[in-house]
Amino acid sequence: MNKIKKIYSLTDIKYPWLLLISMLGFILALYFNRAYPYAFTRIEIVIYGAVFLVALLWSILNYVGHLKISAIYKRHDNIEVFIRGLTMNNEEKADLTEYINDFVKDLEENGSTHEEAVRTAISHFQVKEFTQWQGNIFETPIHYYLLGYVSIFAGLIIVIQCIDLIVSLPFIILAVSFMLMLFSAAFICLFFIYKLMDVMIAKK
Repeated sequence: MNKIKKIYSLTDIKYPWLLLISMLGFILALYFNRAYPYAFTRIEIVIYGAVFLVALLWSILNYVGHLKISAIYKRHDNIEVFIRGLTMNNEEKADLTEYINDFVKDLEENGSTHEEAVRTAISHFQVKEFTQWQGNIFETPIHYYLLGYVSIFAGLIIVIQCIDLIVSLPFIILAVSFMLMLFSAAFICLFFIYKLMDVMIAKK
């Protein structure tokens, strides 16, 4: 259930307007090719090249937009915010919250102010993590939302193709269907490319 929720977290995508420009550009390129089949070849190359570059730019910005510095490597003065930023389950977070709060209480009993005690307790845990677990500085969430978009695109493609079998649809609708096919294939490839990049970053 949790994985399905991640797959359909469609708002996780970054710079959707740039992706939309690429999609619309591809449809217009197909339409141009249909309307002017004997047009100068270089114009087609320029149009398709521009669409590809926009899509490539989006894929890079989308990945970079998801990179977040691990909470372990940041300075914090708020226990709740610090715990929320950690990649651990709810039970582990509850245990850690109790541990840090106990630490804060001990420091306050020894004369520290609450603010000083919170900062010291969080720093103590961070140092402990640095020495026991040299983790990755970046947190790279799995990009399940790409698969969510692919499933939606596949549904639209099936609907369009089924309707086209009954009544002949305008070329622009079929161009949308073709665009969705290509972008679905691209999203699946991108999912594995992102995972590969995650592994490469984790090894550094």
